[in-house]
Amino acid sequence: MAQFELVKLEIGEKIDQWVVEDKLGEGGFGSVYKVSRKKEIFALKTENLNETVKVLKMEVYVLKMAEKKRSKHFCKCEDSGMYKSMLYIVMTMVGPCLQDIRKELPGQKLSVGCALSVGIQCLEAIEELHAIGFLHRDIKPSNYAIGREELQELRRIYILDFGMCRKYLDENNKFRPPRKVAGFRGTVRYAPLSCHIRRETCRKDDIESWLYQQIEMTRGALPWRSMDDKRDDVAMYKDIKFLPEGCRLQERARYDVGLRELMGGCPREYIEILRYIDSLRFYDKPDYNKIYKLLRRSMTSLHAKEFPYDWEVTPAEILKSARALGKSNAK
Repeated sequence: MAQFELVKLEIGEKIDQWVVEDKLGEGGFGSVYKVSRKKEIFALKTENLNETVKVLKMEVYVLKMAEKKRSKHFCKCEDSGMYKSMLYIVMTMVGPCLQDIRKELPGQKLSVGCALSVGIQCLEAIEELHAIGFLHRDIKPSNYAIGREELQELRRIYILDFGMCRKYLDENNKFRPPRKVAGFRGTVRYAPLSCHIRRETCRKDDIESWLYQQIEMTRGALPWRSMDDKRDDVAMYKDIKFLPEGCRLQERARYDVGLRELMGGCPREYIEILRYIDSLRFYDKPDYNKIYKLLRRSMTSLHAKEFPYDWEVTPAEILKSARALGKSNAK
């Protein structure tokens, strides 16, 4: 939570070239505003200048690195600076997040074809982030958003919020050695097993979180969704419940009753992806193409229709409700 009072910007207030149009949300470290410049709209995020944890500094650094690599799933950092007693960053304005959209769809889930296609884009975003040397460490549906309808970007997925990112490569592009004990980072519902046992996370852990997200988007819920505030219970559910007695951790195989409960209603390829993730070790580079191929294979075998996306069918109702939900739940 913020240790200092947040700076409040008024509608019509001008920060350099940016005019405040609306307040979109407020969280522990700052606020998000809709701003304009010459009739174009953008998002402005703020943070108290005296905040101990500098979230926006990491955000700016990651976005600029991604822009250098021409990463397609990242917002563009338009500006950053200091105003009054706050730091700010101005970036691409995006549409509703995947979590809010999912909650507005029938059964609170995406159609199979849409879920698979969106999952590919979400994983591409993770691959792009890993390519510039960072782990996200908080992969979840509320940290992905679709593009804006007026820009014809309803089929484009953006990855968001890099405040918890950690650089896994040093200045010489060598792996940083794992810490003996790492603090919990992320969101309990989607956190990888490594995070629950305070082990240093690596690239495979972002993908494990992505898979939990993928399962939720496909079937509408995760079996431990009611335990979000009970970190240890969720950890046991993710691991011990699926762990055959006597099986070593590094040979973890989650199957039988627990796996059926987790994967019920999902393509069988998700099981292959889970087992592949569990086979990876700390320094291993994930084979992203292997996962893309499994998702594409699933789409073909199920004769699933990729387009239009679910929110394109009745965009006015779904997107309006998702925006309203996002604003009320903004953090």
